[in-house]
Amino acid sequence: MSTRTPRRAPEPAARRSGPGSRGGYAVGDARRRRIIEVAIGHFADRGYHASSLARIAEEAGITQAGVLHHFRSKEGLMLAVLGHRDELAGEREFRGEPPAGVETLRRLLRLVEFNTTQPGLLRMFTTLAGEAADPDHPAHAYFAERYAWTAGQTESSLRAGVARGELREGIACRELAREIIAVMDGLQIQWCLRPGSVDMVAQFAAYADRLARSITVDGSGLDAPAAPGEEPPAAAPAGAARPQGRAAGGRGVPADERAADERSRGRREEILLAALDVFAERGFRGASLAAVAERAGLSQQGLLHYFPSKERLLIGMLDLRERIDALRLLADGTAPPRLEQITQLAEYNAGRPGVVQAFTVLSAESVTEDHPAREYFVERYARMRERVEESLRAELGDRLPGGLSPRDAAALLLAVQDGAQLQWLLDPDEVDLPGLVAAFARLLREDDARSRAPRNPCA
Repeated sequence: MSTRTPRRAPEPAARRSGPGSRGGYAVGDARRRRIIEVAIGHFADRGYHASSLARIAEEAGITQAGVLHHFRSKEGLMLAVLGHRDELAGEREFRGEPPAGVETLRRLLRLVEFNTTQPGLLRMFTTLAGEAADPDHPAHAYFAERYAWTAGQTESSLRAGVARGELREGIACRELAREIIAVMDGLQIQWCLRPGSVDMVAQFAAYADRLARSITVDGSGLDAPAAPGEEPPAAAPAGAARPQGRAAGGRGVPADERAADERSRGRREEILLAALDVFAERGFRGASLAAVAERAGLSQQGLLHYFPSKERLLIGMLDLRERIDALRLLADGTAPPRLEQITQLAEYNAGRPGVVQAFTVLSAESVTEDHPAREYFVERYARMRERVEESLRAELGDRLPGGLSPRDAAALLLAVQDGAQLQWLLDPDEVDLPGLVAAFARLLREDDARSRAPRNPCA
């Protein structure tokens, strides 16, 4: 969500292009831009691990050696692509003096509007940010720095608003900055999966306006026209793979067959846990069955006995997540959970970083073209928004603080959870995952007057 690349500012064009005439510089810059444009499409469609320098070079009309002349490595090309995306966003809204107070929220809203006009760039960013949750990913340090810089800038802008008397004394500037970033990133994932399911601009506008009214001294909002209503959540796609729990049974089955079945289930669980680790590190497209088999202590042929394909292994792993999820009721469509249960999920997830990392990587990667888990995540988010909306309406009524509807609040609550998880994976020592989610949830219970009161002492 950040507006520029921290500590990796692009070099001047003349320094990039090497010796030669002014015309040579222009040709070199044009070729460099073409490579970046092509790479954006490949990283957006395939992620980092599954993208090929050879294919990028072929589409750009240049040799692979030519690509390496400009970028030296695949990692260098990826960082240049990320820097290009940051430059585009920063040039639009973040020139000159940094904003302060409510103006920060206005500029971020304009950035969200800009992002909807650049779906390829946004998918690329979402995919790479999710992949970078793995500490060994070549972009991990980039994103960790980026989020730290963005959070620091946003916090400084909020503090400046307090200092000039626009914002209330005592607001938790540091935590609030992280929350704003989390909402933006979480909404991006839902929008990239299926733009028609969530109106990202309207959702963020409603959130920012309500937030502004809760922290400004005079209770004023963004002073912007009302955003259009959210489109209805997408229906579950026909034929979507929805993991189903294993049916109970076993009565009437001989003891030796039950024992063999137990051993088989145990072996399957071992393979799925190994896949969880490998997918967390490499994503689906970058992972191989051979790597999973080695992690599970099996031959690849032995793994194929239990899971005939990588796609079947992926579905099995998604099924495992559903079954071990502390809030399975939320996913399985039974009685709606209470808000307290929803927030407890963040505490539970903080104790299983491997699972969180795997599903952060997969959910982000699933926005890429033809990903086998895409429909699963589309359907899952639709179900979760529906269940959380039902829960909030039953517990808090039809109108929440600041005029927020249960439908809007459901999408925002899921966004905060997803965005906070990404920040936590990138920098667990600096981000309080349960605290961020709980602070947002608490505001949903407060009346409008209390929602404008100080949230916590400034960190």
